[in-house]
Amino acid sequence: ASSGLADVVISPLLHEASSLFTPTRRGRMFTIFRHPVERAASLFYFIQESQWQQPGTRNDQFAHITIEQFYKDGFAENNWMTRFLTNELAKEELTENDLDIAKEVLRQKCLVGLLEEKGETFERIQTYFGWRPKNEEEQDCFEKKVEWAWPMKHKHPEIEEGSRAWRLILAANKFDLRLFEYARELFIEQGEKLFHQ
Repeated sequence: ASSGLADVVISPLLHEASSLFTPTRRGRMFTIFRHPVERAASLFYFIQESQWQQPGTRNDQFAHITIEQFYKDGFAENNWMTRFLTNELAKEELTENDLDIAKEVLRQKCLVGLLEEKGETFERIQTYFGWRPKNEEEQDCFEKKVEWAWPMKHKHPEIEEGSRAWRLILAANKFDLRLFEYARELFIEQGEKLFHQ
């Protein structure tokens, strides 16, 4: 960013990437939130299918474990998004203060999108950053992504709301659930303030 050569930085390392920016070369961030149970289930089944069940990366302990057992036995991550936003990935127990910090990071630094509102989310991202398809081919590609033609999309069992698996995942992600609910509020608020909706 300091060289002025990059228009976009994509990084899973939020806090490390923030060092690329200065008060005169500011960054703008966006994220697309997904319900914590859906995100956790998708991640679990994707890793199980693409790694734990494959010959080169097989893990017999997890190759056929159920998601319910995985959470019950304490193998799963917890409150990943709250930890990520607060840079507290290794902290044993999160606190209300951690949640408040994560909310403030979202409020001050992030354009919030929702996967459940994907069309509106992508429209806002395009408007906010000034990104538009340049030709018909790019427009077709964009429309396919909005209509769920994700390159890494995989089918997996859905977790039934209220089921034991649902409750176990939520118990491990109580701060992320509250952060997700706050993200929904911000989505509405940003729509009114930034996009006059």
